Amino acid sequence: MRRILIALLLLPFVIAAQNQPLVNRERMTELFLRLVQIDSGSENEAEICQFVAKQLSELGAEEVSIDNASEKLGGTGGNVFARFKGTVNAQPVLLSAHLDTVSPTKGIKVIRTETEIKTDGTTILGADNKAGVALILEAIRTLRERNLPHPPIEVVFTIREEKGLLGAKIFDKSKLNSRYGIVVDGSGEPGDLIVGSPTHVRFEAVFYGKAAHAGVEPEKGVNAIAMASAAIAAMNWGRLDEDTTANVGVIEGGQAMNIVADRCKVIGEFRSHDPQRVEALVTKWKQICEQVAEKFGGKIDLTFEKTFDAIRLSPDEPIVKAAMKALRDLGLSPNLKRMGGGTDGNVFVAHGIQCLVLPTGGEGYHSPNERLVLKNFYTMGEVLVRTIMELANYRR
Repeated sequence: MRRILIALLLLPFVIAAQNQPLVNRERMTELFLRLVQIDSGSENEAEICQFVAKQLSELGAEEVSIDNASEKLGGTGGNVFARFKGTVNAQPVLLSAHLDTVSPTKGIKVIRTETEIKTDGTTILGADNKAGVALILEAIRTLRERNLPHPPIEVVFTIREEKGLLGAKIFDKSKLNSRYGIVVDGSGEPGDLIVGSPTHVRFEAVFYGKAAHAGVEPEKGVNAIAMASAAIAAMNWGRLDEDTTANVGVIEGGQAMNIVADRCKVIGEFRSHDPQRVEALVTKWKQICEQVAEKFGGKIDLTFEKTFDAIRLSPDEPIVKAAMKALRDLGLSPNLKRMGGGTDGNVFVAHGIQCLVLPTGGEGYHSPNERLVLKNFYTMGEVLVRTIMELANYRR
């Protein structure tokens, strides 16, 4: 009874201690502000790569390197990799964010208030994904300076994510020992845990017909634009079900209004949280295109590219359980969600690393209205640190 009484008396102090901030909020904010001043939006990530590599070295990483991804992708910079020892013999965890922005930020003018950081509207802010980079660097700094328990940590900061996850695809995944990962690159509210994203396939269909004068002898022509139109009309597009979408995004064809078009290119995509559904759509689209080309007396050149594989995490996965525990310790309710887009996590999942995606506190990504909500940014710093600490309990 005495022990129970003491525990009840100490409970308010335990709860208060759990809610005490671990991250240095102003330091994390200043780091973010330094990061957004570095333009990395035109395949020119070299400067920001050097900046984060220096930060990682100063944090005491036992290994830091920048790969030669740009030799294959063009531009400058490379994926930054670092490795930190753990305080316990636990399963290592991967932390990842991307260094590029969707468009340039040269001449950025930042406005900071008590509640948010944004720009004057002439450029994007670049919180996607420099907020993620700042969160990871501050989390590691907090763990090490406070001597908090944590597993071995592997860090990958990628380039060219906005161009199709290209940096992550080229990165040498054999360097990684992690079975679990946290990709800090999402929008949403604190409490949101992104446990699902779709398989994505890009297609390019080129219809070939026969040119002829449209006013004199159209009968001698085969209209490739009409072929493409017939194929598109025979397929369902938009949201097909709660898991699946299909879209035609680009149509290019024809030379002039008085020439029967002899070529038309169609570019589109299929996405689904059910990989078999994507395979079925690929098969159906292929059949439709071939049937239409045969009917018109033309030809079809059809290519498919799987851009990324689906993330499908169970609530029982250790990485998800750790994040849910961290949220509850902070008084937040976990909200397991799926997203319609992809992240570098989709690339790592294909190599056996179960990746959870965390929001960063940013809003309005890919637009001049982008902003970083400081309250949410700080909360996600706490969530990240506590999730990593919780993973220290998953021993080898």
